Amino acid sequence: MKTRFIDPSTIRKNKIVDENLTTINDFPIFSIIEFNIAGNCNRSCSFCPVSNPDVYEYSKDVMDINLYSKIIDDLQSIDYEGKLLFSAFSEPLLHKDIKKLISITRKKLPNVRIEMVSNGDLLTAKKLKALVGSGLDTISISMYDGAEQIKHFNAVREESGIEEDNMILRRRYFENGNYGITISNRAGLVDSNEYRDEKEEKVVELPLKQKCYYPFYMTLIDYNGDMLLCPHDWNKSIVYGNLKDEHIFDLWKGKMIENTRKILSKDSRNFKPCNKCDVDGTVIGENNFKAWEIKK
Repeated sequence: MKTRFIDPSTIRKNKIVDENLTTINDFPIFSIIEFNIAGNCNRSCSFCPVSNPDVYEYSKDVMDINLYSKIIDDLQSIDYEGKLLFSAFSEPLLHKDIKKLISITRKKLPNVRIEMVSNGDLLTAKKLKALVGSGLDTISISMYDGAEQIKHFNAVREESGIEEDNMILRRRYFENGNYGITISNRAGLVDSNEYRDEKEEKVVELPLKQKCYYPFYMTLIDYNGDMLLCPHDWNKSIVYGNLKDEHIFDLWKGKMIENTRKILSKDSRNFKPCNKCDVDGTVIGENNFKAWEIKK
């Protein structure tokens, strides 16, 4: 773990998490809420579970606007001002009403930071301008094909007229011995050792005997309203409840997720899916974890 390659964007993400550490009745809430708004992706990368039909089941379903609005109402009721991210297990631009989702968010949560991670395949200058005009703060483009994509996306940004801060280009193609990403095995679904930095130590012994801060600083909502463990659990092994009928804060401080936190806080991952996960979950969220420790 000492030689683990750290994605350069991690520093930025950790800063956002720390800046948005807030509490309700002294109980720390998530600094990031991530949405999986669709059931499919337009790519099939070898290092992603999407490439394995035995693991990833394509669906044409997307998150219903009424359900999304209800969740935003939940966030509004707790004065949420953290980061809202469209990413997870799909390509967000496949949701035909993505601009409407962003507009709803910006109207009801004016101080929230709205971001998106996309492969950029469906992005045009017109669409980019519309997304930012709807309230999107930043779109992070994961470039998988090569350095030539830098020129392409910079041209798209310039044509759209948006600011440079509204777009982040992330290298995800092989260069200088790595893919520019802190790779993970998606809770045992892919062989991450195949894609590690050339100088990085391979992970051979699982489960890891260390803490994981993910369920202390973020939550993930699936397109059907399920609250999931984290963005690495592609099998969706743990579901804490569904937001169609439950309030997001009630699930966040519920007994089931608290049990997960208690186990992880003791340097134990001896439960599914964490027993097969090779993620160093201590890179981001330490302050959220410490706030939880004080409260418990």
